[in-house]
Amino acid sequence: MTDPTPPRDAEPTGLNPDLTQSRDETYAEDQHGSTPLDTVSVKPQGPAVWPVIWAVTFVVLVAITLFLIFA
Repeated sequence: MTDPTPPRDAEPTGLNPDLTQSRDETYAEDQHGSTPLDTVSVKPQGPAVWPVIWAVTFVVLVAITLFLIFA
C-alpha cells in the first residue's frame, strides 16, 4: 500500500497551499471525552413571537394581493 502523505519537501498542491493536513499524534483511543449531549444546556425561552409576526405579515400581504386583483 502506498503512503498518501506527500514528502515534506514536496511542492504544495491544491487551491490553497497554506492549508496542510495534520494529525494529532498524541491522541489515543483511551482519551475519549464525555458525550456532548450530557453537558448541553438550553436557556429557557419566552413565547415565540416571530411565528406570529410572520403569520400576520402573510395574512396582510395575501389580503392586499386579493384586493389588488379583484378590486
